[in-house]
Amino acid sequence: MTNDPFSAAASLDELLTQTQQALSAMRARAVEDADSDPRRLLRAEGSAAGGRVRVVAVQGGRVESVTVDPALASAGWDSLCGHLVVAVNAALAELDSRVSASARADADALAARLGGLREQSARQMAEFSRAVEDVVARLDRYRAARVDRPA
Repeated sequence: MTNDPFSAAASLDELLTQTQQALSAMRARAVEDADSDPRRLLRAEGSAAGGRVRVVAVQGGRVESVTVDPALASAGWDSLCGHLVVAVNAALAELDSRVSASARADADALAARLGGLREQSARQMAEFSRAVEDVVARLDRYRAARVDRPA
């Protein structure tokens, strides 16, 4: 570290800028993921009727596919619709769990990256304060030398 107050302030500013960029990148990724390449989206499957009705949901809360065993056609529309609701809700619940886990991982990564921010900023502010005190002391010595010097 240096005693240059401008360098200490620049380092703190750079750290804060990096933090803002990390947060912006997380927000942008969340928005992009909702409309990104379907192969990259989080997905989850739910089922009902012993696996004879299967639903795949993707990130963003959309249903990607529905598969129904044709043998369920004889069960009647009410029964089939009930199984579909159960399978969709199971897929969305699993998807929500996966998205939450992904968000926790992102938050944990950000927290780890920011973990030293307070300590580093405190060190840099102390360094900045020492540098300012040094400048004030030099100015005081300069003024004292000018006062002691005959005109």
